[in-house]
Amino acid sequence: MNWRLLGWLAALFGGAIVAIWLVATVIGWVFGALGLLIKIALVVGVVGGLVFLGWKAKNAISGSDRKQLRR
Repeated sequence: MNWRLLGWLAALFGGAIVAIWLVATVIGWVFGALGLLIKIALVVGVVGGLVFLGWKAKNAISGSDRKQLRR
C-alpha cells in the first residue's frame, strides 16, 4: 500500500473538514449579526413609536405651539 498517498488523502480530508467548519462559523457570525441588527431595529422602532405617540398626545392635550393662520 502506498502510505504516502494515504497521508496526502488524510491531510486533504482534514483540511476539507477544517475549511467547512470555518465557513460554517463565519456563516453563523453573519446570521448572528443580522439577528442583532434586526433586534436593534425593532427596539428603535418601538421606542420611536412610543415617543411619537407621546408627542401626539401632548399636542392633543395641551395644544400645539403653532399658531393657526386666520384670514
